[in-house]
Amino acid sequence: MLYKIPVVVMGENRTFKGPESYSRKRVELVNLDLKGCRDMMADFIRRRPELWNEDIGV
Repeated sequence: MLYKIPVVVMGENRTFKGPESYSRKRVELVNLDLKGCRDMMADFIRRRPELWNEDIGV
């Protein structure tokens, strides 16, 4: 929003839910919901839970 980017494309949004309702009011959000993205995130979380927990603030 700071840079007035009109469209945000997400690979998936199941792994981590961000402020989508807030964002949808300001930009166009496109969720591709790609299995490859979901699998990649699941693998990352399984392999490096300490980094995932640090990133999401657990």
